[in-house]
Amino acid sequence: MSEQPDVFSPHVNPDNASIAETFFTKPAPDGQLPQDGVNPRAALRVLQSEMILDGDPNKNLATFVTTFMEPEAHQVIAENLHRNYIDHAEYPRTAEVSKRCVRMIHSLFGGQPGEESPGTATAGSSEAVMLGALAMKWQWKKRRKEAGKPDDKPNLVYGADVHVVWDKFCRYFDVEPRQVNIPKGKTTVGPDELGPLIDENTIGVIAVVGTTFTGECDDVEGIDRMLQELKGKGLEVPMHIDAASGGFVFPFTHPEFKWDFRLDSVVSINASGHKFGLVFPGIGWLLFRNEAQLPEDLVFYEDYLGEKDATFTLNFSGSASFVLAQYYNFVRLGFNGYSSVMRAMTKNRDSLVEQLEKEDALEIWESERPTLPLVICRVKDNETFDASHLVGELSRRRGWLIPAYDMPPDNEDQKIIRMLVKLNQTRELVDVLCNDFHDSIELLRSADLSHVGEPPVHSGTGY
Repeated sequence: MSEQPDVFSPHVNPDNASIAETFFTKPAPDGQLPQDGVNPRAALRVLQSEMILDGDPNKNLATFVTTFMEPEAHQVIAENLHRNYIDHAEYPRTAEVSKRCVRMIHSLFGGQPGEESPGTATAGSSEAVMLGALAMKWQWKKRRKEAGKPDDKPNLVYGADVHVVWDKFCRYFDVEPRQVNIPKGKTTVGPDELGPLIDENTIGVIAVVGTTFTGECDDVEGIDRMLQELKGKGLEVPMHIDAASGGFVFPFTHPEFKWDFRLDSVVSINASGHKFGLVFPGIGWLLFRNEAQLPEDLVFYEDYLGEKDATFTLNFSGSASFVLAQYYNFVRLGFNGYSSVMRAMTKNRDSLVEQLEKEDALEIWESERPTLPLVICRVKDNETFDASHLVGELSRRRGWLIPAYDMPPDNEDQKIIRMLVKLNQTRELVDVLCNDFHDSIELLRSADLSHVGEPPVHSGTGY
């Protein structure tokens, strides 16, 4: 039998060689481009073989990000990936759809009919945060100059329950971060914690609606009352609401909860369409109360491709597909549809709580305030294992992706387990997860963990 030729030889036609021999017996390309390409089917199989090493999105209770969309939404995304969102002259209807989304979200967030609805689509809440905070900084500088006072020492006030993006903003844009730790035994902040840090150099106060750590909300109404009192004394300090996670939850689950433009101090809000807006990543939204909150100096007018456009973004080129997917969801679900989705998530979340409460190794954390559809628990101190051992066993047992992490200062001695229950976490998955919790706890109780190394732990505000 003659020796088979080297399939990577330039004399071998990849289309005539088997896919397995062509690629699967060689290391994946790394460090430099391969000399020759392969046929489309082989390239697809290589990527598919890599992706099976990732976690299963259906068992991912760690991420806030959407992991499921309907086939029709996939079609919308696939058919529009080529559209550059920033090219308004070439894609004017795409620009109009984006404006429709802004108007709808502005109304959802307490904007009144007939009001201006300034805002923009962004790559995610991180870009929206940067833009919203920049607007507050520019407005503060304007007020300081008009008063004949120095504007070289701006500061921003927020709690340790924020996402790390707020620390990034302060570092990148030369603003002093005034971050207060979470008081021992608490999980959020309010006027008592934030008030003492405010002075005439404060560009704004940040309140979180749906924190990364526990899904709870800062005392936004209390903070608003405090800021209104300061305004009455001559100190104007606005509030920005970080509703990356809660923006598309609480209007449907707790419509009476005032956290948005219904509060006089709130000047801007960011929300992630790719979280509970139910769109794949990445899409975010920034909304302003009115045009007065958007400094003209931050708006650029580009005559780039034959039409003068106003832009207020950090990014330029990017696919419009996820903006259109957001509009698809708005049309597909409507207010009642989103409400139904949130009720379904909440029912499955409640079932998860009810079943885990039967495990005497666990302590379930409940809040009297509005929370996201998630479950927080901790392993009781008298157990021989901790939260990291438990989530490690759950991952080993059936591939569950569940985080265990430390709470923010001054509560970092508390290690908690957080489980998000999203649309694709069905009742069947909840029941199986609870069974695996029970079996994992029984196994860990019987195991000798004295020689087991500490598993890696997700910690910090960036998780």
